[in-house]
Amino acid sequence: MKSILKNITTLMIVVISFTSAEFVNANTVTADTLRTTAVEQAAQDEKIKKALLYGLESEINGVLESTFYNTIAYKTLNPEFTSEELIEKITRIALDENKNSHVVRYKAFLTLSYLKDYDEFANNSEQLRNYVKANDKRSAFQVIVDNLRQQQVAAN
Repeated sequence: MKSILKNITTLMIVVISFTSAEFVNANTVTADTLRTTAVEQAAQDEKIKKALLYGLESEINGVLESTFYNTIAYKTLNPEFTSEELIEKITRIALDENKNSHVVRYKAFLTLSYLKDYDEFANNSEQLRNYVKANDKRSAFQVIVDNLRQQQVAAN
């Protein structure tokens, strides 16, 4: 049993590493990147989407939380990126109280809020972009929390 868990954990680490490597490659600014065509961008978005969907299949909380952050980070650096499949999968995770911990469900909710209401985060986009570039996960999620609180106060 321990060896199975060790193998699964190793596989998940490889997947996260692949996703992170793809994420870095996808967002490295060079002269070649500036010449990216729409077709290349669509292919890149599809690769990232597949990697994120794969990460969301995990039952390991850390993998799920990292995938939520990678989703936020990719959307922050690529505002035109959208995926109904990702939104549907993250929604299922956020609502599945029997299978997922409250922390995972909360981070899923924050990720959903960001993806669905991306325009509402315009005031904090530069701050969030800086946290993503610094790979500061906690602060990136906190920006989303603070923005949601501001929206709630404004609504009242």
